[in-house]
Amino acid sequence: MRKKTVLLILICIIGVFLCSCSVQEESHKKAEDGLEENIDEEYPDITHIRSICELATLECYYHNVAKSTKETGKGILHLGEKERTFWIEYSGTAKIGIDVSEVEMEIKGKQIEITIPKAKLLGLADYSFEEDNYISSDDGINKNPITAENQTQAIATAEADIKQMFENDNTLLMRAQDDAKKLIENYIKQLSQLSETDYQIKWHYK
Repeated sequence: MRKKTVLLILICIIGVFLCSCSVQEESHKKAEDGLEENIDEEYPDITHIRSICELATLECYYHNVAKSTKETGKGILHLGEKERTFWIEYSGTAKIGIDVSEVEMEIKGKQIEITIPKAKLLGLADYSFEEDNYISSDDGINKNPITAENQTQAIATAEADIKQMFENDNTLLMRAQDDAKKLIENYIKQLSQLSETDYQIKWHYK
């Protein structure tokens, strides 16, 4: 496979994050209201707690441009080829939250011990590609076509950098974990009021 030089131009505009965060705050408010309306048990339930962690998942929207340069090939068969560049612009959603399968709970009288893992990038989804992508002209004597494989590899490389960016964003990771804790605390508070039991939470972290 020809060697390619891939340059990622990452555009995560602060305004986009603020927009996604405001939407998330609204969804959290609805989640809290839903908990208040739907709690019908008097004892903590691990299924509910795991569902709460899912509600606390952050969705961050990003806009990205992958730029790749396809170099000319080597050897006599590639004489007259022209180096070509192309840009692919696309958007997507990064989901950051807690792996609910790792959430554990143990009740010791009035003390509830809850173990939660650190938040992490759960995945990238909802891709949409812009129609106006740029591909440089191929006016060399010998054609050097940009194939679907070239474009797929450029996007994969850009995606790997996006994943690393979110995985290293401690502010977002901490926020996702804190949101889960706040919703769980609200759930336990509602149970305390229903059962007239002063439950206390002791947190453990994986």
